[in-house]
Amino acid sequence: MITKIGFLFGFVLILFAPVTGQTEAEIAEIYAKRIKSEMINGVYIPVNLEDAHNELNRLADPAGLASFRRAPEDEVAQKLHFGLGRWILTNWGMEDGSRITHYFKLKGVPLPDDIVRIIIVTWHRRINKRPMQVEEEIAAAKKRMEEAKAKRDADKKVITVETRPHKE
Repeated sequence: MITKIGFLFGFVLILFAPVTGQTEAEIAEIYAKRIKSEMINGVYIPVNLEDAHNELNRLADPAGLASFRRAPEDEVAQKLHFGLGRWILTNWGMEDGSRITHYFKLKGVPLPDDIVRIIIVTWHRRINKRPMQVEEEIAAAKKRMEEAKAKRDADKKVITVETRPHKE
């Protein structure tokens, strides 16, 4: 029994251990190349929000676009995050950096999930000829990030406080 548990534990460690073998400098160099690349894995990477909307318009089939246009915004933001949003996250290189993530990072939105939400919600507004309110969406993303940090900070527990005598 212990042997099986030991094997499974070791297997899990191997599976989830970071094994890139890359230095921080190598990772930074790869990131610097990715944020300038027009294509990643054969997929065009938008350079900004307008380009992202244009690319989504180009890729969308007419029936899907019509259905997307008619959907309520709150539904679009939630339901599509796992369909279209997952596609954007994966294909536009959100996790490892790309031109579109760098664009949003410069605007103060570093989290891929927030970027995807902003792209989808503003695209929905754009095709419905409503104000996109990009700055408001960016501000809301920043606020969510600040609130999450404040909650994490508030939930921190001090395990032990160690004091050392001061030597004079």
